[in-house]
Amino acid sequence: MKKYLLSMILVIGLVGLVFGQYPLNWANYALIDPGSDITRSAVYNPKTDHVLVATRFKGNNVYIMSAASGDTIGRMNTEGIAGGTYPINLIAIADDGKIYVCNLSAAQFTPGSTFKIYRYEDESAAPELIFDDALENERYGDSFAAVGSGENLYFYSSGYQSDKLIVLKANALGVIEVHDKITLPSVNSARHGISPVSPGGNLWINGAGDTFPPPRLITNTGAIIAQIPDSLASAGGTCTIKHLNLGKYNIVVVINGSLSSTVRSVRYFEDELGSVSFDYFGGNSDSLMLAYNGTTIINNQNSSASIDFDSRRHSLILVNGFNSVASVSLNELIRAATPRDSVWEISVDGAKDFFPTDHVGSSNGRDMYFTWSSGKIFAGFSGNTLIDPTLKNRLYWAFDTDPDGENGSTTPPEDAGGVTSLPFKADLVVMTESYTEPDYMIGEIYKWDGSQWQTNDPNNFDYRGNNAAQGVLAYSSAGDTAFTELAVIKNEAGIGTNFSKLSMMAYIAESGSSGDVVCAFPDINPRGNGVAFKAWYYMDELGSGWFPTDTNYVHVRGEGVSSIGDGNLISPKEFKLFANYPNPFNPTTAISYQLPAFSNVELSIYNLLGQKVVTLVSEKQAAGRHTVEWNAGGYVSGIYFYKLTVDGRSIDTRKMILVK
Repeated sequence: MKKYLLSMILVIGLVGLVFGQYPLNWANYALIDPGSDITRSAVYNPKTDHVLVATRFKGNNVYIMSAASGDTIGRMNTEGIAGGTYPINLIAIADDGKIYVCNLSAAQFTPGSTFKIYRYEDESAAPELIFDDALENERYGDSFAAVGSGENLYFYSSGYQSDKLIVLKANALGVIEVHDKITLPSVNSARHGISPVSPGGNLWINGAGDTFPPPRLITNTGAIIAQIPDSLASAGGTCTIKHLNLGKYNIVVVINGSLSSTVRSVRYFEDELGSVSFDYFGGNSDSLMLAYNGTTIINNQNSSASIDFDSRRHSLILVNGFNSVASVSLNELIRAATPRDSVWEISVDGAKDFFPTDHVGSSNGRDMYFTWSSGKIFAGFSGNTLIDPTLKNRLYWAFDTDPDGENGSTTPPEDAGGVTSLPFKADLVVMTESYTEPDYMIGEIYKWDGSQWQTNDPNNFDYRGNNAAQGVLAYSSAGDTAFTELAVIKNEAGIGTNFSKLSMMAYIAESGSSGDVVCAFPDINPRGNGVAFKAWYYMDELGSGWFPTDTNYVHVRGEGVSSIGDGNLISPKEFKLFANYPNPFNPTTAISYQLPAFSNVELSIYNLLGQKVVTLVSEKQAAGRHTVEWNAGGYVSGIYFYKLTVDGRSIDTRKMILVK
């Protein structure tokens, strides 16, 4: 088909910002002493959907809360934790998913005190002491952060009336050692807040003490990159800090713990030269919700507070030392809940249009994102798949709009990839063609009429460019974004309007029956030539205020899906590395593995001498089954091993044979 020129550009709508846009999800006062800051820190655990609270309430404890309700549901093992001015002070979770607790080591109050860090493998484990050092009798533990995993695991801490920030790092044997000591821009600069941008990289810091240094972005040597103006962050000083990169938003959040008990978010922008600028983003929070028992604000000159991000609900988990532990929603500011209301149509920003909780699956190094608005259903696919000078690849997004009915067909409307069967009776399939350069895309809309696929009405069954009235919008980008976005319109030309439940799956295949399926979502589906798809995504309602990766709503159904709960969720109970296929192989083979929870994954190939020859995967991945392809065209014949490491822990190693 001939590519049509654009007649208009659709852009992201700006979010209207008004005062008090932090709706309260819940507040818990049970662990608060209004006369003392015994509760200083809380983190969100994405593996369990719990909030973990470090506190001296009724002893030295780490309490477990439901992130959904704020109810206290348990307590972690703290046996053996001792020493320091306060044996338990702060808590953090690093990229490896492990839980870390530190003490407060203040030699001026407790001579001979040492700074200690304890590690928990999970919420049910016993604590393990992994660091214990006097650190020249300087004060540490007023702030604490952990980031990275394995040999790239870093810890950061600072203290009251200190201009030093200690950096600890895991060595090759996993032992935590002093890596660096950063001289801060001023005393108390990081006393109550450290938010690392990356392991060993730049840091957002904030502090409180005799003075209130402003929130800053510093290098790993302590040099100031940028400083947030008080007029944006909150006049009178703030404490704690959390930086968030969410879709197209880069946000820094702080709390004024000493005066108004308010929350402030500041948006920041970084240009190509690394210069950072700031702008207003939202208003003060409603202070009443953070007040003790919801009625009385207790000012806290010590400014003990913490902020973490609940990625499932796009909410902030806040500790305001004398007042409350609370969860507040960011959705009024970032519009992350599904359905999206008047935020964006379709644009050239690629993955920035989607949020982490829109991610529904991975396949062969590509990712799929999914969400919807009142008028459209959106999907995004990573990878440079559809920018193809050979015009060979095509994207298929199949729907069953009446999952409880009989209308539809399991026979695909085109023979691309030689696919023999769809996993459900599809009644709508959108095909998007590849093109030679980034642009708005064209394709076909196939509809089942009760007996066959229909494509013969050019007004309703194909789409060209960016005309929403034709039923589909599609844009594919290249370069660093390498992202394809689709919007299927809820109109007669598109997916229609008369449905409340929905099944869907997607795949990219080479054109023609002799081609291959390049990737398929859900990833439990096979790839290659002549495959029959067995699994799909299912939504029992297109509801509101929740997110696609919430498995209470978006399920994976089909043959080979692990049965948990209602039998519809793909949520494996254990880590597992599968046999590669084919084996022996020449020159490509597929390697699959499953994850029971969101994890930091490394999949590497080793030769017979035990030398690492290539790393295929090194990233955080969602729960489920994942498949990656290794093309060994540049390697010699012989025996190779592939090893799966998750959160720094070796899971399994398998053998494969390359025969040329």
